Amino acid sequence: MVFDYSWLIGGPQGSGVDTAANIFSRVGTKLGYHVFGKREYHSNIKGLHSYFVVRLSDNKIRSNVNGANIMVAFDAETMIRHGLSISKNGAIIYDSSIVNTSIDEIPTIEADHRVRLDEFFKSKNMEPKVSSIIELAKESGVNVYPISFWDALSNIADELKKPELSRMTRMFNVLGVSFSLGVLKAPIAPLLESIEEIFSTKPTIADLNKKAANFAYNYASAKFSGFNASLNETDKEPNIMLVQGHQGSALGKMVCGCRFQSYYPITPASDESEFLETHEILQVKEDRPGSTTIVQTEDEISAIG
Repeated sequence: MVFDYSWLIGGPQGSGVDTAANIFSRVGTKLGYHVFGKREYHSNIKGLHSYFVVRLSDNKIRSNVNGANIMVAFDAETMIRHGLSISKNGAIIYDSSIVNTSIDEIPTIEADHRVRLDEFFKSKNMEPKVSSIIELAKESGVNVYPISFWDALSNIADELKKPELSRMTRMFNVLGVSFSLGVLKAPIAPLLESIEEIFSTKPTIADLNKKAANFAYNYASAKFSGFNASLNETDKEPNIMLVQGHQGSALGKMVCGCRFQSYYPITPASDESEFLETHEILQVKEDRPGSTTIVQTEDEISAIG
């Protein structure tokens, strides 16, 4: 049977959703799967909803698919926006504190979307709340797994005797990935390796996140049952590498001979330009060294001028 599953995580922009997706993608690659990611975000720096879908498959992935099989929601907006897109026999891991949140309590939902949601819930004769989404998901055959992310963080803080950890909400993302991999019965070693790689320049942070990952993984493995799919190690194809979109476009520019790029800092221009800066000295034909000059300008107009 072919393994082809999509995993979704969402949250406020700037909360670490990308880091979580990066960890999950690395785990999939280490286990030998083909990986495809779709990232959606707003043009503001922090606050508005963003989400990332990572698809893993035994086969080469040539396109995106709608919906997902597994979702992590530690905020109400993720549940409201994506909860009904999870497939039958899929799974939703959500923070238990968001259950009674209503649409009116989520200011970042657009007015037209709010109207459509109100009409939808009226047609179902249900309240416009997260609890209604959970009920509908259950009816469609989705496994739902409530967990208090705050309590999990507090337990980790107590275990490590570091009370300050109980307020580090950015660790919710590592908890979400680890809960998911516990549900999927994946081996834990690639998860811990991926965390080490991502936080390689911050060993203390890496160690804390690995301890949090161990806690969440073991909790999900013991408490969350009923999900039938397993993320097992497969035969790896040689020379497989995980490349993000901005890295791919930057590498293409290098190969094509790009030697100058100006930009104004905003995603994804910053990501690509910083990657080019990091690899500005490269080898070209006949061992002749080449370089790419990157200039950060004072505004967008200067960048294209």
